[in-house]
Amino acid sequence: MYKLLLTLLVSLPILAHDHTAEKPTFPGLISSEVFNLGNDMVMHVERRNSCNQDGTPKHFHPAAGTLVYVLDGTSQSKSSGSWKEYSKNEYWFEKSDWVHGGETDTPSLPEGTCQELLVIRVAEEGKDHTVFIN
Repeated sequence: MYKLLLTLLVSLPILAHDHTAEKPTFPGLISSEVFNLGNDMVMHVERRNSCNQDGTPKHFHPAAGTLVYVLDGTSQSKSSGSWKEYSKNEYWFEKSDWVHGGETDTPSLPEGTCQELLVIRVAEEGKDHTVFIN
């Protein structure tokens, strides 16, 4: 009985290891909601707030597209084909399946640059709306 208890106590930290921290992610997620649009489609609405972010991991969105709106601060995107900086009350659109993030030519924003973003994406219900690429 004691050997079983000892084995369980030693194994528990291994079994409880959080593997989610190992997955790529976006910094500064404040809130995330999913709205059912009907016809097996959902709308993901996310708010993000981050500072000193020089890029995101390589990924794409198998969705009907993504609208990113700058609520405050400064952000940047290459969705138009070349890097463009966006400020408060500006937005950009990312087409479906566009692979981005992890670019070697990502321009550095000045130290202390912060951004608060609203991200809206329509996707098929039950499917990943963001896919990270190694």
